[in-house]
Amino acid sequence: MTVYTPVRTGTGLTVPVEIKNSGSRRALYQVDVRVQGPGGFDATVHVDTDVVGVYPGGSWPVEPTASDPGKPLPEHPQITIERIVRREIRG
Repeated sequence: MTVYTPVRTGTGLTVPVEIKNSGSRRALYQVDVRVQGPGGFDATVHVDTDVVGVYPGGSWPVEPTASDPGKPLPEHPQITIERIVRREIRG
């Protein structure tokens, strides 16, 4: 999984994420990415590939937006991958 530099969009930060399946079976992923910054900004975005899963060798790009109402958007946010769950699809 790769998380790229967030981009300011309106009142939030768009966090480009690419999930790559390096396994030999199609898989479903659930990922939580935490975005923090000075001034108390603290938001977690959830990514879920439940629609069809990610095929072997394939990737799934997504751009969730993190927001924390009332907190200033950080110039240089700290990004942490909090959780990754991978479930292979049998059959």
